[in-house]
Amino acid sequence: MTLLSTRNFVQGALCASLLFGAQASATPADKLVIEAGRIITQAGDDITDGVIVVENGRITAIGPAADIERPWDATVVGGPDFVAAPGFVEALSSNGMDRANENLDVTPFLDVRDSIDPVHFFFEDCKRWGITTINVQQGNNTVVAGRGRIVKPVGMTVEEMTVRPSFGYKISFAPKSGKSRATQRQVLRRTFEDFRMELEGMVQDASDEADTARREALAQGRDAEDKDAAGRPMEGDGWKVEGLEKIDRDAIDAKELPLLDMVEGRTHTFIYCGAPMDVQPAIDFAKANGLAKGATLVLDNSCWKAADAIAAAGMSVILDSNLVHIETDPVTEVETETFVPGVFAEKGIPFALASANSTTNSLWFQAALCVAHGMSRTDALAAVTNTPAKLIGLGDQLGSLEVGKLANVLLLTGDPLDMTSYVDKAVVEGSVIYDSATDLRNKHLFEGQAPRGAAAVETEEVEEPSKIDGEK
Repeated sequence: MTLLSTRNFVQGALCASLLFGAQASATPADKLVIEAGRIITQAGDDITDGVIVVENGRITAIGPAADIERPWDATVVGGPDFVAAPGFVEALSSNGMDRANENLDVTPFLDVRDSIDPVHFFFEDCKRWGITTINVQQGNNTVVAGRGRIVKPVGMTVEEMTVRPSFGYKISFAPKSGKSRATQRQVLRRTFEDFRMELEGMVQDASDEADTARREALAQGRDAEDKDAAGRPMEGDGWKVEGLEKIDRDAIDAKELPLLDMVEGRTHTFIYCGAPMDVQPAIDFAKANGLAKGATLVLDNSCWKAADAIAAAGMSVILDSNLVHIETDPVTEVETETFVPGVFAEKGIPFALASANSTTNSLWFQAALCVAHGMSRTDALAAVTNTPAKLIGLGDQLGSLEVGKLANVLLLTGDPLDMTSYVDKAVVEGSVIYDSATDLRNKHLFEGQAPRGAAAVETEEVEEPSKIDGEK
């Protein structure tokens, strides 16, 4: 084995051992009992010395230990020294894919399923920092992006990871690279206007064909048959094409059919605004095209200035990872800081937080930062649990610890917003998907234990060939 191949082998072994130290397959358990000295339910008061009973992936009982009957054959994890809390929910992320965006402007026919890498280090970090559900969407450098997918950070295939397939689309009002705002909005308007005209043309063609068949039947002395329409009338709160029931939905171009799902309000839309000037046009566009009911605004931190317009529209938002907006007065050069979540909380606008990165500035840090700026702990935790779960349509399944909900539970060594706490175990749908005791990467960092195969490899020194007389 050459020196170069030996080095590559060692690097590959190191990456694999670090990854699979936290990527160990979920430990299935039909029945699981989670014990904790404190349970943060996010559905009411905290529970002291509590127990959570899980069967077939769902919470079947939760309460003080003295009041809960435990199945005799259940696996037991936790203990009085731990804190249990709902798994964090990442409301929107473009991480974990081979690339965030495509070169084409309008790509609703694509699916992030084909870009998600199940063994991406991002998903390993999600488990380590307590993120149990991720809404993966394409990035903001787009006009109309491909369809997203809600996943859990465990599984060796995208199908195993999937919580909800084909979920939502990203639309951007901020200019894509190489575009101005004028061209960005023109492309966006034309995309939907051209689609509307195409549907109207299909309806007209169907009407002309039906009229021709009727005239031929009358000319032949027989009754014209009224065939049942293969399509259905157009739904939604935006523009409508009359007579669409004459068109079989399968006859519509598959590349454009997702646009119809958006207009009819049958899918979620995430609309990115890169500046305050984008917000009102985005709201108007959403209303005109029937997107508003299922739309969430994704905001740059400067968009707090448009909070009144957002409140009036009754829309929810996902905030930029930079929670403090700093503006310098051009005359006095005085800096003004605005704590962005505080503005939206004051206006009563539901908001979800986003991770700044997948490690130290993950969702727990963002929530802790909110508390540091005066927000209540309950509201700060809601922005990374209850609220994002509702925004992605899973509020009845995730975001709090209640009977009937999926058992996505974190066992922490202390308060989830304490800098010294860390995730000891993460449970997703009743299975332990992460255990700090077997996390090779943490052992390497905290205890100095090098993963097997990661030690330096001694190689024989290679003698330099002797120079031929006359060579320099």
